Amino acid sequence: MERILVGLDTAEGSLWSGIHALNLAKRIDAKVSFLLVIDPDVDQRKQALQEQWKAHMMKNLGALIEQGRAEGIAVDYFVAYGKFDIEIVKFIKENRITMLVVGLPADQKGSSGHFAELLEKVRHRIDCRIEVVHEKSPKPALKRRG
Repeated sequence: MERILVGLDTAEGSLWSGIHALNLAKRIDAKVSFLLVIDPDVDQRKQALQEQWKAHMMKNLGALIEQGRAEGIAVDYFVAYGKFDIEIVKFIKENRITMLVVGLPADQKGSSGHFAELLEKVRHRIDCRIEVVHEKSPKPALKRRG
């Protein structure tokens, strides 16, 4: 059985990586674990945004987890406090994860930045596949000719 970890950082507000992991788990025999990593060392200004995001994420993530379970997928949820790369690596090693799924932050599309450095740190310390999920943009509405 495959073990998929969806790494969620409080700096990223998208659940596309979770949707991707659950869809993949339907096709292969896999257990999905969500790990929300909260960095306790953020400054006060960012901390308020982090709390807002966490509340919003918990609501949406709860619905996503319930949907996955209703479809027969084994789904777990964990929270870790610390640096994203350290907590992800620790979780992968302790739980024998075979695939890491992370979402590409919207502000990182088309550029190499903090996310690329973070992914590189993680990649060299783990022994599993990594999938980076790009958020789908909404399709523009078609105009009727008339």
